[in-house]
Amino acid sequence: MFRVTSLFFLLACFGLVLISFVKGNATAAPPVPTGLACAYYVSPNGSDASSGTIQAPWKHLQKAFDTLSAGQVVCLRAGSYEPAGAYNTPSYRQTLSRAGEPGNAIVIQNYPGETAVVLGLVVARGNYVKFLGTRSSGGLIFQGPLGPDASGVKGKGSSQVWIDKCHDVVLDHVEIRNNDYHAGLYVSDASNVQVRGCYVHDNGRFDVETDALGEHPVNVDQGIYWAASSGTNRIANCLLERNRSANLQLFAGSGRITGLTIVQNTIVKSMNSGVIIGKGAYGNLFTNNIVAMNSQGTNNRQIRLADDASSNIIDTNVVWGGTPSSDEVNRWTLRGSDNVARNLFVGDPLFVDFSRGDYHLRPGSPAIGVVRSVDRESADIDDMRRPARASLGAYEYRPPQSSLN
Repeated sequence: MFRVTSLFFLLACFGLVLISFVKGNATAAPPVPTGLACAYYVSPNGSDASSGTIQAPWKHLQKAFDTLSAGQVVCLRAGSYEPAGAYNTPSYRQTLSRAGEPGNAIVIQNYPGETAVVLGLVVARGNYVKFLGTRSSGGLIFQGPLGPDASGVKGKGSSQVWIDKCHDVVLDHVEIRNNDYHAGLYVSDASNVQVRGCYVHDNGRFDVETDALGEHPVNVDQGIYWAASSGTNRIANCLLERNRSANLQLFAGSGRITGLTIVQNTIVKSMNSGVIIGKGAYGNLFTNNIVAMNSQGTNNRQIRLADDASSNIIDTNVVWGGTPSSDEVNRWTLRGSDNVARNLFVGDPLFVDFSRGDYHLRPGSPAIGVVRSVDRESADIDDMRRPARASLGAYEYRPPQSSLN
């Protein structure tokens, strides 16, 4: 009897060891989380000759771009992704030209809990496309630099993410950083573009005052550069931080910028004005934002209206340049008409820790509970639900937790 009992005990222990072994090796090919419909997978250790399954992923993002069809999702496993082309050449890019359909977008996202870093220029020219980053852990990051062009100008002419000549494109909770020229995100000739909960930072040439062509990076290297657009466009719940020129510039070389709502963003630490609403901007709304401590390399104000910008509404925003001022909106190069700037709260937004980049609000902030516009977000960048009297900026106010004695 003792021998039989001992045998059962040994078999049970072996079973537990086997279960532990399987769990310990699950990271090699984890099961797909419930509700995640990944059609294909990409991994730095994959091969473009593979089938694109989780056990046999592709290697390059371009392979996914050339394969996906409407309603399909590709998940990027942890690691860095370079284009197949060589660095510092025009082929150092990935271009998505395939299109989804209404209600069945093509989706590119990181595998939940893992961080995917995409290098090289990413061009989106397909309709009904979504780039999604997970919010609680892991993420989808687009990262520079892209390198100089033939003239020797570092990054000349390239943006990290370029949305061009397409419609119905979403960027949701992605990070765009360290591009070395023009913009982190560039939107041109597009419509119905949604940029939500994104972090756009440290784009531009910080080590150059004047480039080989005589241009000044403090004027041309933007965080987001928004050119001609139409339809219904939105930049919401984003953190725009420490870009070489403006954190956000609206400027159309030709055509108009219309239908753009910029709502509940936190815009800080750029070298030029935090926001420039310029050439071609017509009838756009800038509301419920915090624009603070920009112009760190210039004497410009926090928000600048310029060129022929017309009929734009700047309503209910906190602006702060470090010292009290009656107006933080600069109009000195404005030629357009009928722009409205109202309900400006000029004062320190009282961030929890500005120097360390914690832009949550402290008690007493002028941004707390002052949203007036009916156009607001239902949740903040961290997915915290906003109350009816919401706060300005990307981060909803969180009252301090009372200590328990």
